[in-house]
Amino acid sequence: MSRRSLDVPDLKKWQRWLANLENGEVEKAKDRILRTAAFRISEYLDDLTPRRTGDLVNSMKIGGKDNVFKLVVGQTSYVFVGTAVSYAQFVNDGFTQEAGRFVPGEWRSGTFHYIPGHNEGMVLTGKVIPGAHMFNKAMDYVAEDMPQIVEFEFRRLYRQLF
Repeated sequence: MSRRSLDVPDLKKWQRWLANLENGEVEKAKDRILRTAAFRISEYLDDLTPRRTGDLVNSMKIGGKDNVFKLVVGQTSYVFVGTAVSYAQFVNDGFTQEAGRFVPGEWRSGTFHYIPGHNEGMVLTGKVIPGAHMFNKAMDYVAEDMPQIVEFEFRRLYRQLF
């Protein structure tokens, strides 16, 4: 499971101020910040995920406990973003083929189709398949967005409290 965290400048100062408030609006603001960050990650993943059949990009969702990726904001707040598709981490991180391994299947229209138990197939050469690093890139983009997300929600909270 990939795990990254975001560091928002002056967040600790705001957290101390908010901790002194006894108001359910603080929890709502925290939830909105996390939810907005998750939606932004989801949007970026939609743009950055490679498409072959579309299955991987269409399986991306927010909140699934079996998701491959976990977005952590602060020390206690997190949301699962991504997909439960088993090969997603290989697409993200890349991998090295096992040289000499036989993979059953057949070629159709220039694309290899894996068919378990098929008597024909191909032998892998052991080349390195680079990763798309879509999750890391999405996290970097959201890290740039976080100050605006946090400021927007704090301004909303301030208007509600005062």
